[in-house]
Amino acid sequence: MIDEKMMKINLLIDCQRYPLNIHREDEILYREAAKLIDKTLNKYRKWMPDLDSNKHWAMAALELAFNNVSNKDKNVVFGGRLGDYKYYDMDKTIEKAFELANNLL
Repeated sequence: MIDEKMMKINLLIDCQRYPLNIHREDEILYREAAKLIDKTLNKYRKWMPDLDSNKHWAMAALELAFNNVSNKDKNVVFGGRLGDYKYYDMDKTIEKAFELANNLL
């Protein structure tokens, strides 16, 4: 039985229906992702009509994965031990975090 935070949906991707159990809050993201897959597949079908379906899928997967990886950490700023590659005591870590936040704001 699915709890109230979960829901069942059916996604249509490349004319195939995929039943999924997802968190309710993620429904729009799943539906947008399915649309993006179809859009990307159709783009490669138009650009490369002589390729078979597996190659269209591979090209679409590569493009979507590349976009995901290349956009992944653009809004992330590393600070503290990870950003400076140093060990800090907690008081120094908090001080550096405040300095970094003030510089970003």
